[in-house]
Amino acid sequence: MKNNMNRLVVRTLSKKRLRITIYYPTKEKHFERLSDESFGGFVKRLKSKLPNEVKTVAIVNNNGCAIKDSVELCDALIPTNRFVLNDVCYNISVDPPTIEELQISNTPVAGLVLAPRIKVINIELKNLKYVWEAKASDGDWGKISSTGTLMLYPKLIGKMVRLCCSGQGAEPVFSNVVGPVTDDEFTNSLLSRAIPIEYGYTRVMSYNILADAFLESRTEPIKNFFPYCPKKFQIREYREPRIVAEVFAHRPHIICMQEVEDKTYSNCLKPMLETYGGHITVIKGRFKAGCAMFFKADDFDECHYESFPLPDLYRQSFGIPDLIKLGQKIGSEFPDTWKDIGIRPVMTQIAVLRHKESRKLLIVGNTHLFWNPAYHVIALLHIHAMCTKIQSIRDVYEKQGESVSVVVCGDMNSQIGSLVHLYLTVGTVLQYETKGELFDFLKENVRNPVKLQLARGEPNFTNYTADFKDVIDYVLCDEHSTVGQVTPSPNLSDLEKSEGCPSAIFPSDHLPIISDVLLGERSAF
Repeated sequence: MKNNMNRLVVRTLSKKRLRITIYYPTKEKHFERLSDESFGGFVKRLKSKLPNEVKTVAIVNNNGCAIKDSVELCDALIPTNRFVLNDVCYNISVDPPTIEELQISNTPVAGLVLAPRIKVINIELKNLKYVWEAKASDGDWGKISSTGTLMLYPKLIGKMVRLCCSGQGAEPVFSNVVGPVTDDEFTNSLLSRAIPIEYGYTRVMSYNILADAFLESRTEPIKNFFPYCPKKFQIREYREPRIVAEVFAHRPHIICMQEVEDKTYSNCLKPMLETYGGHITVIKGRFKAGCAMFFKADDFDECHYESFPLPDLYRQSFGIPDLIKLGQKIGSEFPDTWKDIGIRPVMTQIAVLRHKESRKLLIVGNTHLFWNPAYHVIALLHIHAMCTKIQSIRDVYEKQGESVSVVVCGDMNSQIGSLVHLYLTVGTVLQYETKGELFDFLKENVRNPVKLQLARGEPNFTNYTADFKDVIDYVLCDEHSTVGQVTPSPNLSDLEKSEGCPSAIFPSDHLPIISDVLLGERSAF
């Protein structure tokens, strides 16, 4: 619904083409014309198309003088002139700020989040104003929120919802109406374990959200990897809103996600998580899924961010002496292992954040290690590269007198007792029982420079499918930080309603790990 009474709008489509819209009090007419067409030619076109509606047409300048028919449209249709149709004067606007499209998805389920799809012209999205309205079946529309997204809280059940956008000179535009908002037992079960955050703690979430690319095989014959899950619960339109709803319910300050596709990041996560700063890094290849990291912009400032393939850290260009030296040793003594390090392009993200209130620094690392158990040595060397890089960044800040905390998150694809698990929780792999020349080398040469502790403990499951149920995802923090309350794992009864995840309740095959951490104090150099 737009208030465009008695107005003519010119939109530049290209150097040679214009879209002309004439807004009547109750309707509008659109024309696409060449910019160098004469005004007289346009009048003839107008009269031939609308013979019963158009009687007289003119363009007058600010002195009231009529523009000649020979003047080109691009020179005639300018804001200082007036368009006169049947003796009614129309203001002329050229490329005005416009909200061209405003749509909200029709998934009005209590607990889910609505975010608009907006297409604008000559407006910055950050300058838009939002007014969400609700209407009972027998009532008037009333304002319920002025945020860019809307969480459908239980009090909205049974009501219709719409959004009005305006700003920066654009006419107010209303979205489509959705509703009525419904209650849903599956969504209620998904969000039921959310708990409040204790003051002063930083809530961290690590979540492999299951990329669409990994739902089924990419070669013939096509194999669905989750045949127990009905297709309607596998599709992006079902899973994405519930992933976002989990974020809104748990309200983490830091979010580390894995298996994030560009489309999901751009079309869903980034617009939905409007109060977060964020980054995505995607592995080059056929799957095009990677890691995404978000932080609450009201609570943290970003001081530094980088992402890179972990194998690159063993090369000279990154300049980390300990890793270069280790890489040279591996290349000399175990050339096959060295080759495997390089052909597994595991990505990682590292951000340095400053907490606005306490002024403490926090380094956050996020990664998704290679899944094949046969390459557990490679996974170890990759996570060692990440932790060594984190410590090298930490050293720089601590030499400046800063106290720096560390959080490491990710889908490590490593079970309890594995090389990676020992490295992260103990700091060495000395306890690993497998013997051999390579393992003796790793026990002697691979030490975690960052002393970490599990911030989540070890739940029963972080990955729950029909064929595999175990812990392979982790949230860890440095030894000087304090682990607070831990968000409970899902009820086993909810998990057992299906052979595995994803399911009607759980939108991924992984379960998010959510921990509260009190950032610690560590003596600087």
